[in-house]
Amino acid sequence: MERKSRKIWVRFFTLLCLLTLSVSCSSSDDEEESTDTAGTDTSAPTVTAVSPEDGAADVSVSSTISVTFSKSIEPVYATTSSSEVCSGTMQISTDSFNSCIPAVVTYDTSRRTYTLTAGSSSVSRELASLTKHQLKVTTGIKDYFGKALAEDYTSSGFTTVSVCSSGCTWTDAGASGLTAGIGHALVFHQGKLWVTGGGNGSSVYSKVYYSSDGASWTDASATGSWSGRNHHAATAFDGKLWVAGGGSNGSSLLNDVLRSSDGKTWTQVTSSAAWTPRHKHSLLVFNNKLYLLGGIDNSTSYMNDIWSSSDGETWTQVTDNASWSKRYGHAAAVFNNKIWIMGGDNGSLLSDVWYSSNDNASSWTQASTSGSMWSARSGHTAVVFDGKLWVFGGNAGSGSLNSWSSTDGSVWSDAGAIANETSRSGMGWAVMGNRLYISGGYIGNNTYKDDVKKYGP
Repeated sequence: MERKSRKIWVRFFTLLCLLTLSVSCSSSDDEEESTDTAGTDTSAPTVTAVSPEDGAADVSVSSTISVTFSKSIEPVYATTSSSEVCSGTMQISTDSFNSCIPAVVTYDTSRRTYTLTAGSSSVSRELASLTKHQLKVTTGIKDYFGKALAEDYTSSGFTTVSVCSSGCTWTDAGASGLTAGIGHALVFHQGKLWVTGGGNGSSVYSKVYYSSDGASWTDASATGSWSGRNHHAATAFDGKLWVAGGGSNGSSLLNDVLRSSDGKTWTQVTSSAAWTPRHKHSLLVFNNKLYLLGGIDNSTSYMNDIWSSSDGETWTQVTDNASWSKRYGHAAAVFNNKIWIMGGDNGSLLSDVWYSSNDNASSWTQASTSGSMWSARSGHTAVVFDGKLWVFGGNAGSGSLNSWSSTDGSVWSDAGAIANETSRSGMGWAVMGNRLYISGGYIGNNTYKDDVKKYGP
């Protein structure tokens, strides 16, 4: 009987062990099944949070930007722009991604939160002052199982604090080694300021200079298709410097287009663009295209035509007769996703303000200006700085030509004279490191300047 009872207990114990093992295996299988399910999960990763959050204001210009995903992201797919050209799977922009802020990417241990720091591994950079910044995450982002973001994500953006909240002033930056004069161009490109051409009324300059601080300048020893000129137009686009037209103090006008990725070796994209040879025109970037506006040609005919190009070689005429009058020596800029054109000369000096917000700049509206307004002028410059549209200098015959700023192009505020000057025309302008720079120009009495002035805190 005792032996029989022992057998029953043995069988019961064996059954209990088998049952326990079965439950354990089932649990293990469930875990394995969960892992396998995760491994073959067809759901795409999503953006769950960004910082600074959308709508945030007064964000420090030294802030980093982070994005958090619903899943761990394979770091090899987390890339960003290394120059002003928008590239990579995570991009920061202040102009609807016509250009981007170069940055460095890092990530946390979970590999769900990635952080972008403006600049490069060797050079730090601030976000733009009093400006809306947006973050784009593309479908190139993938998790560890190759699942991509279902669609591009674009934040509505945050706005940085003004670097001039405690005031900004003009100072002499110095200009060791620079020759600029009248009608040169100043462009910010790949972390440096670049000056191309210029003149002194009797000759034109053939040099290209660059500077990382606005004070010390180096001759780039330009080669290739580069040729001296002044009153040309220049800009940065697609990771390159671009120069269009110009001439030799009003003669031998050109309709060529040059480009350079490093400012040293230049390529002639075309020797004869579709637009007529001209000078004192404008060149800018809008909706990922080059736009050329107005100017004066070899027969001293004023123009109000508009041309666009995606490659600098093939140009399309948007219109041969824009709503604004024919003119030269005007100023143009892109601000608040609009092209703005201001002032100039059509036989008389002008102080009108026009803007275009449609995709190809074919339709224009004259801004209804009110209150105090800058005087009619030509040879001035327009720049976007500290969240405002600015007009500087120019030639108005006589009187102080103060600097003016506006948040909407309609209401303008007098920001005072540039270092108490009464006149300065044909100068260059650019923004670098939340400081506004102007260079060279003509101040009257046969005086051509090679200096650089800086506006900032």
